[in-house]
Amino acid sequence: MGSAGGHRKHGIFFENIDSTRFAFSVLSLEEALSCVPPPVTYSPSCVTSKTTTKVNGEPPSKVLLWRNLFDQVNKYCFDQQPKFERPRFVVKEIVNEEDVQVAMDVNMCMVLSSLMTPGYNFSRLPTHTTGVPDFTCFYLASLLVLTIEVKRKHVLQEIGENTLPEFYRKNEKARMVVQQIFNYMEENNLRYSILSTYDSHWFLKREHTKLWISRTLPLQSVSPPVLKTYAYLAQHAQSDPYSLHPLQVPVQADGDNNSRTLRSHSKLLSNQAPDQQSSSDYSQTYYTSVGQHNNYSFADFKFQSILGEGRSGKTLLCEFRGNTIALKSADLSKTPLDIVEEMKKEVEIYKILADIQGKYIPKLICYGYYGGGMSFVIGMTIVGTPLCDDHKLTKQQKAQALKALKKIHDHGILHNDIREENILVDSKGNVFLIDFGMASRDDFHKNRTVFNEELRQFSRLLDKYIT
Repeated sequence: MGSAGGHRKHGIFFENIDSTRFAFSVLSLEEALSCVPPPVTYSPSCVTSKTTTKVNGEPPSKVLLWRNLFDQVNKYCFDQQPKFERPRFVVKEIVNEEDVQVAMDVNMCMVLSSLMTPGYNFSRLPTHTTGVPDFTCFYLASLLVLTIEVKRKHVLQEIGENTLPEFYRKNEKARMVVQQIFNYMEENNLRYSILSTYDSHWFLKREHTKLWISRTLPLQSVSPPVLKTYAYLAQHAQSDPYSLHPLQVPVQADGDNNSRTLRSHSKLLSNQAPDQQSSSDYSQTYYTSVGQHNNYSFADFKFQSILGEGRSGKTLLCEFRGNTIALKSADLSKTPLDIVEEMKKEVEIYKILADIQGKYIPKLICYGYYGGGMSFVIGMTIVGTPLCDDHKLTKQQKAQALKALKKIHDHGILHNDIREENILVDSKGNVFLIDFGMASRDDFHKNRTVFNEELRQFSRLLDKYIT
């Protein structure tokens, strides 16, 4: 946004102007950040459940009160030069958590992005890691400095006059909420993060395994104002964003001499005080229900970029033990259980198709739980780019692609999701099929008609790309 430009999104208009050209009053950055967003109203039909998603992960070793943050914000002064028109906020009625996120997006994130130019972008842009925080703050497009997690007020309604560290020790829901944010901070090596119900806000600072959380800051606060505190923390985080995750002790995973795994989650929890056991009961139940899989630590993957996003979550380009792979990931705190079951089924399909891995489908490299159970991941070799309008296929390539599907059918597997995005072509022109989350097992000889119909549909799709 230029010095005399404007910015309009979702009902907000924010003007950055030359104050010498206009007679009406304009605000400095300090004054604009001191404006108080309007409260939200909760609909009579609002979901008032106090339940929150079960979350796995290694809990903080200590959760402490961040005592001096608000004093630091009050002492800090942003630019005093008049540049901005007063922000025009939107009043929002809340029915569910998504509505709270919309209010946060419109009245907090967009306002902050408009004010803190150039450089800071508060938005829903995804991280290049497996977790899916509600909002992020990037600096100059590429530097992640903050994650922001949003909850309905009912989830933490029982906090009363307690500080969040005090409530964390008493309340399982609070431990789940804090664990989720702590996971995102550790995975991204972040020092700072924010938790919000829109009505109330908490600011978090991490030093390795220790976590400090501020006192509750109400939306209507003027000392310090909420917007100013967000801006201060983002600016502070930009200059010092990282706190490395603790070094994990590598041990052998059962049945895999090459696998590294976290120390036993239950053993770690057994050595902690009761107020630190953020997810012990649930994690034991969950791990038992899904069977045995490999476990990977934050140190196992070096993330580079996002290859794509789908129903299960993200597919990430990353390095795993010296090899560059595509990692399909699902944030277990936000992914429906049926989608996770699809991913586990996909692993089983890959095992059935072991003899054609690397020939007609990618090689399965790794699979299991990551980050103490925060995510489920499947790693595969990178075998090309999706078929699209830029690709042209020869008749020989079509024959190879049809042979790939026939080989899959020979194993009694129906793909059930044949489309361009799931057909990859490598630099040598080889064609591969991917994504077996919707696949099913069937008897080829008893249901030959079903298999042949999928083959005919695949052939018709390929014909669109024949030169």
